Amino acid sequence: MKKILITIIFLLPFFLLYAQEVLIDVGNPFLKEYSKQYFSQISVKETQEVDTLELPFFDDFAASFAYPDETKWMDQYAYIHNDYAIDPISINVATLDAIDEFGAVYTHLPSMSSDVAEYLTSFPINLNVDVADSVYLSFYYQAGGNGNVPEDRDSLVLQFKAPEGDWTSVWNVEGGEVMDTFQIVMVPITEEEYLVKGFQFRFMNYASIGTNYEPSWVSNTDVWHIDYVKLDTARTMNDTLAEDVAFISNFGSKLQGFESVPWNHFKVYAEDIVVDSLTFSYKSTYGEDTKNINRQVEIIDQYGTEPTYSMLDDSENILPMETINYTRYIPYEFNSDSEDSAKFLIKGYIKTDLTDETYPYRWNDTIRYYQEFYNYYAYDDGTAEKGYGISGQGTAYSSLAVQFTPLKADTIKGVYIYFNQVLNEENRNYFFLTIWDDDNGEPGDTIFQKIGAKPYYADEVNQYLYYSLDTSIYIYTTFYIGWVKTTDDMLNCGYDMNNDSGSHIFYNVGGTWEPHSYNGSMMVRPVFGFVYDEAAFKPQVVTNMDFDIYPNPANDYLNISAEEFVLGLSIYDATGRLVKHFDETSRMFIGDLNSGTYFVRPDSEFAVYKTKKLLIIR
Repeated sequence: MKKILITIIFLLPFFLLYAQEVLIDVGNPFLKEYSKQYFSQISVKETQEVDTLELPFFDDFAASFAYPDETKWMDQYAYIHNDYAIDPISINVATLDAIDEFGAVYTHLPSMSSDVAEYLTSFPINLNVDVADSVYLSFYYQAGGNGNVPEDRDSLVLQFKAPEGDWTSVWNVEGGEVMDTFQIVMVPITEEEYLVKGFQFRFMNYASIGTNYEPSWVSNTDVWHIDYVKLDTARTMNDTLAEDVAFISNFGSKLQGFESVPWNHFKVYAEDIVVDSLTFSYKSTYGEDTKNINRQVEIIDQYGTEPTYSMLDDSENILPMETINYTRYIPYEFNSDSEDSAKFLIKGYIKTDLTDETYPYRWNDTIRYYQEFYNYYAYDDGTAEKGYGISGQGTAYSSLAVQFTPLKADTIKGVYIYFNQVLNEENRNYFFLTIWDDDNGEPGDTIFQKIGAKPYYADEVNQYLYYSLDTSIYIYTTFYIGWVKTTDDMLNCGYDMNNDSGSHIFYNVGGTWEPHSYNGSMMVRPVFGFVYDEAAFKPQVVTNMDFDIYPNPANDYLNISAEEFVLGLSIYDATGRLVKHFDETSRMFIGDLNSGTYFVRPDSEFAVYKTKKLLIIR
C-alpha cells in the first residue's frame, strides 16, 4: 500500500502519515442482483426428482453460470466464475469464500478465529461397486488466486457420507500459503460403508472476516477455488491427467482502451478504436498425445439484423501439456442497424475428435463474450475482484478522480458507480460527486460538484447505481470524474483486476494529485447524450417460458420452437445426467440416444424455460 511520502511531514499535519490508498477483497457485486432472478426462477420452474447419479461423476463447472449445476450439486453456496482464479485447468471454477449465495458477507464469521462458511455438496451417487474396482475422487484446488489468501487458521475440507451415516472429514488443507497454480488431490475410496448406492461427498471451507479496526474494509476473505472434480472406477494414484484440451480464459474487449463506449460515439469513430484481433487461450492436459485443434469464431449482432460473421478455417497442433495463447486477425467492424445501443455475441470454439472419454469435457471448448455499446464509457468489465479507496486518519475531504477522453464532444448526464457492500454497510458515508477539467494530464479546476451523494447497493444497470448530474455539461476534451469524501472511512469502490486503466486514476489527500499505485480499473462509468429508461434498459429475465419440441415422441431428429432467442438446448436422462447438448438448435440429431424418457431444457440469456419431457421411440 502506498503511504503519503514521509518527506512532507514538516509541511503537512502529522495525521497525514496514516493516509493511504487501499485495495481490499470484496463481496460479490454480480450475485446481489442475479441471485434474485435465479432463486425466483428456482421456485417457479419445473424440476425433476433426482434419485442417485451414476458414475462417472464429473464437473469442471464450464457448463454452469454463477451457481453450481442443479443436476449434480444440492446447494448453491459456491460461486461459479472465471474471474478470481489464476491459470485454471479449464474455464470456470467453483469458489468457496466468506460471502453468501446472495453476495453479502456472512455475519456469523469471527475475526480472530474461523468457522464454517460454505458447502459444495453432491447429490447421492450410486457407488455400489467393489473395492477392487479402484474408486478415486480427484479434484484441483487453489488458495487465494486473485482473491484473498486464507490465513493459516482457515482451511478447505473434504467430507464423505454414507446414506445412513454422518459427514466424516477425509482430507483437509490449511491456508497461509499464496498459490498461483492449482494442486491436484487424489482420494481413494476403499471403505465398504461408502461403496453403496447413495454415497455423497462435499467440500466446505473455514473462514474468518477482517478486523473491525477499519469497518469499511470488512468484506470478502479466505478464497478457495475448486476445479475438475471427478469420481470414477478403474483409476489409480497416477491418474492425474484429464486428457483434455480446454479454454482457460474468455475473449476480451475489441475496443482499444475501453470495455465499452457509447454507441452513438462509436458509430462516428469506429475505425479509430476497434481492435482487429482476438486471442484464444487454451491448454492441453494430455500426457503424451499431440492434438490437432480447429479454432472457430462467430460474431452475432443481437440487437440488429447484420449477418453473422464466421471464421472456421484455422487449425493448429497442440503438444502434450502445452498452453497456447494465439492471436488471430478478425476484421470485424461492429456494424448494426440498431439505433441507440448495440450488443454483439462473440463465440469462440476449439474442436478436436470427440470420444466417449472426452465427451464429458465438451463444455469447456466454447466461450462467449458480449461486446456492448450503450450510453456510457467503461474501463472495467463489470466484475469487482477488489475494493479500492482512500482510508486512514486525516483523509476526510480527500479526492479520487478517473480520467476519460470521449471520442466526440457530447453532453454528460451522470455516472454509474459500483460501491462494494461491506459488513453492516459501514461505507455508506456522504461524498461530493465532482467533475474536474484537465490540467496537463491531471485533474484541474472543478467544473461541477453535487453534495449529498452516498453509496447505495441498488439494482441498477449492471448492478451500478446511477448518479444524475441534474444539469447538462458539455464535454469536448479530457475530463475527470470522481468524488470528494467527507469522512476518514473508505467508500470502497468496486475495482476490476482484469482490465488495467490505473494510469487514468488519481488521488489527492494533502492538496497534490498523486498517480494511482495499482493495476486495475475503478468501476466508474460516465453517461453521455441521454439516459435510458432504467426499466426498459435493464435486461428482464422472463421465467417459466414455454416452448415446443417436435416431433414428440421422436426418432432421429428433434426441432424446437421458442419465442425468445435460444442459445442452445440440453437433454437429460431420467437420473438428471446431461446426455447431450446442442449449440445449434435447428434439426438436432438424436439418433445416438437410446429409446426412453428424457428431459429437455433450452438455454437463453434473458429467459428461463420450462423443462419438458421427451420420448424417444424406435
